[in-house]
Amino acid sequence: MTSKRKNQFENTEPSKISKAEINEIKELVNQVENEEFDELNTSTLKKLVLSFEKKYLKNQQLRDKYQNEPERFMESEIDLHEEIKKLQIIATSPDLYKLFVSLGSIVSLGSLIIHDNTDISISVIDLFNELIEAEDEEQDTEMSIFNAFIKNNIMETLVDNLSRLDANNDEEQQAIHNTFSIFESMLELGGSKSAPILSGKSQLFKYLLNYISTTTTTTTTTTTTTTTTTTQQLNTPISIKLYSSELLSSIFLNDENSRLIFTKKYNGIEKLLVLLSQFIKKQPESLQETEFVENIFSSICSLLLNNNENKESFLKSEGIQLMLIFIKKKTQQRGSALKVLDYTLTDSKKSNELFVQELGLKTLFSSFMKKIKSKHSKKIYNESEDQEHIVTMLYSLLRNLDVTSDYHGRLMVKFTENDFEKIDKLLELHFKYFKKVQFADKNLKKQKDKQEEDDDDDDDDDEEEILLKRLDAGLFTLQYIDLILALLSNENKEIRNKIKGSQDLENEIKIILNEYIETVNKESESKFIKSLIDSI
Repeated sequence: MTSKRKNQFENTEPSKISKAEINEIKELVNQVENEEFDELNTSTLKKLVLSFEKKYLKNQQLRDKYQNEPERFMESEIDLHEEIKKLQIIATSPDLYKLFVSLGSIVSLGSLIIHDNTDISISVIDLFNELIEAEDEEQDTEMSIFNAFIKNNIMETLVDNLSRLDANNDEEQQAIHNTFSIFESMLELGGSKSAPILSGKSQLFKYLLNYISTTTTTTTTTTTTTTTTTTQQLNTPISIKLYSSELLSSIFLNDENSRLIFTKKYNGIEKLLVLLSQFIKKQPESLQETEFVENIFSSICSLLLNNNENKESFLKSEGIQLMLIFIKKKTQQRGSALKVLDYTLTDSKKSNELFVQELGLKTLFSSFMKKIKSKHSKKIYNESEDQEHIVTMLYSLLRNLDVTSDYHGRLMVKFTENDFEKIDKLLELHFKYFKKVQFADKNLKKQKDKQEEDDDDDDDDDEEEILLKRLDAGLFTLQYIDLILALLSNENKEIRNKIKGSQDLENEIKIILNEYIETVNKESESKFIKSLIDSI
């Protein structure tokens, strides 16, 4: 494994430096090899780099010469470690990153990630984290460190190095954390370049799945008379679990193809569902663990987004059944389970049919009609978010189930039973959210009028920003409530009469849906909604 990793660097040539320049730097280094630098500039940077390269070369030579006599190269190891620490000052001057990269030391440092001495490796990881965290496009227009990491396979080497780091050792745990921090910075600086490397060219998903799962080790001790087997659970520290879950979410958001790789190559969806199943009876024990669990739910949502293959995997792994259990048992994760089901049902006939088969209608309508009364703190549940997911699920069911099918018939029974109480609830929600949107519109108009009075064009919101504010105020949920009412009105005469019984209600629904049409990209969907409006 080690020799294989070293090969990543053997064929990488550092940038060319003239002989005269090398001689000049050597002379400077010989003069001030142990000098402390208060200020970094081009001259002192060159001194630092050449001093490091000398210590690096000396350590390599001594290790090759005295492979079985560590005491003969130990001093050079200490010197090398100190030299790497000195390089951290470079992170204070991103404007010198281009020069630093041109001097070729990224290649040397990259090879030290898999150095036999883990202290050396850890110090390089720490340095790389400092450098990439300070990467700034304004000071380093060429993004020198970012691109050098990509070019010299630094991320792949960092992933390989995870295999020898122990998450339960304090120093190595910090090295794992710093490795993840490097990945996070790379994703923030250029997700389209770095995410495919992390998901496809490396084995990072394998390590992340290992970190977020509890591992069990079995030890067998045999004596002359007995054999004893001891099983011990080793839990990954919650800080590493949490960071692993955050990285998963970030990679999925940056690279659509990574979602398929995670499912096909690593059976990722099933593993995430198995992990979540632990929290049906066992609730998160800390804020960090709560955030970790929420990240896993969010990752599943990303995996399901516009991805029918992943939805198939989710259905096969009994994801719908698990989410329904989370909701029925009123767990802390109830809202997250509703969100996952919302993503599952969107544009998927098979998902909607299976949802009805698994008696999901009973659970969904129970959540729709009742206010939450649970043993958990009320702060755990977000009523507006839950209502948003519930109404979009109801719309998905109405749109995706064949109107001639038994599934659709069972859905319509739910809407019409008990003297149309669900329709009354929908009307109640329509008025609630219509007022909220009206209130938001008034405030937005006041802000605009004030800006015009102050002649403050800089603070003017564009149309997209205004729409986002209105959607956040409840317009999104209102649109889906009115789409449901229009669909039901088209299918049931009594429901249509309820809507037509109020001229204001009928006009309000038409206003909301006409406005909604302007945001719809598909012409077929736009025509469908227009037909609904005409039928009201």
